[in-house]
Amino acid sequence: VGITGSASTSGGTYTVKGSGTGLGGNADQFRYVYQTLTGDGSIVALVSSVSPTDAWTKGGVMIRNDLTPGSAQASMFVSNTKGLAFQRRVTAGGLSTSTAGPAATAPYWVKIERFGDVFTASRSTNGTAWTVVGTETIPMSATVYVGLAFTSHNNSTLATGTFDSVAVASGG
Repeated sequence: VGITGSASTSGGTYTVKGSGTGLGGNADQFRYVYQTLTGDGSIVALVSSVSPTDAWTKGGVMIRNDLTPGSAQASMFVSNTKGLAFQRRVTAGGLSTSTAGPAATAPYWVKIERFGDVFTASRSTNGTAWTVVGTETIPMSATVYVGLAFTSHNNSTLATGTFDSVAVASGG
């Protein structure tokens, strides 16, 4: 990435700053705050804000097979002007695909769930009633990386996103 990002947490709110050309194509450039997850599980977050630096500036939740730029991954994002989207790359180095959600902006709840190699992306206005945006089978290792992803979609500009009520759960 052009400018090194950062991440901090205070009172349960995560603030993530990132640059990068974005998430998509066959390689990603973004800021990722993550932990490992073995087996089935999920990550949920309220994307509270996305700073308006580019139409494609976005933040959300992600599960990645590894930390290489072209890793297989499944993500659910909120952007400033492009709405919500389930993005994924089903093979390492392959092209990303996207399924549009509603034309909504932050604050918005997003979730990615993993059951075996099946990934389900969902959205919610309140964090309790969920609507599935899409499901995809993506072969990944038993241990993956789960976390918060953020990109300014401009390699020379940092953008800021805030995330609340972040929860990682393991098991089915």
